Amino acid sequence: MKVVIREFPEVLSKPIELPDIGELLMYPAFQNISAEDYWKHGTEFQRYLLSKIPLVHDKRYVSVRSGVWLLEPGTRSHVRLAGGWHIDGDAEMDHVIPEQRVYILSSACTAMTEFNLNRLEIGSDASETRMKFTARIRSTPEKFGVVGKAIEPNRIYMFSNHLHRAIDPERIEFRFFFRVRESDVLDISHAKPLRGVTLNSAVTGEQRPNIDYRSDRVVIHRPRSLSSSDGEFCA
Repeated sequence: MKVVIREFPEVLSKPIELPDIGELLMYPAFQNISAEDYWKHGTEFQRYLLSKIPLVHDKRYVSVRSGVWLLEPGTRSHVRLAGGWHIDGDAEMDHVIPEQRVYILSSACTAMTEFNLNRLEIGSDASETRMKFTARIRSTPEKFGVVGKAIEPNRIYMFSNHLHRAIDPERIEFRFFFRVRESDVLDISHAKPLRGVTLNSAVTGEQRPNIDYRSDRVVIHRPRSLSSSDGEFCA
């Protein structure tokens, strides 16, 4: 059979003016929280962003991820040991028939997500799972005609079974990232804002503290590339 790799995902908004990164740092961070709880605990701007998502409302669950990360070379804020080309999904055959719909927005940085640019048709055995299919493409993407294009900052994009990859940062920088997911598969694991967010090593997958949210302060952990010892900044 032929698996259709969709072209670059649809952009759903004009550039959205974001608050200064210092203000965004003061906002609560969320991970796999229901849209209802996000609306309850979020700031006015965070609720505004959610209102800009054109939800289809044909799925049982809507979850939200939102926050600021301090990135540095060799790290990723979400992906662990899968930084190459891949297709998100909930089931083994989601590369053929997607079960979820995802909306993302990222502030400007050097680690903008890349998507495959042009529509492709790639042969696959009917029993080949999503993980095996994308691993085959990831090994030699140029062989299959994959061409990467980065999303633009501050715009909302929608994708499902699109081929995409994480890009490692080129410098120490803050990034605000917002993600909404519609699916019939439950991935909601939090009902309140996070106490802290972590950063992942692009090489080992190791997680380490990145930003902590305390009652009277926001603690930003010092990038390891700046010092051989752990440290933190307070905001």
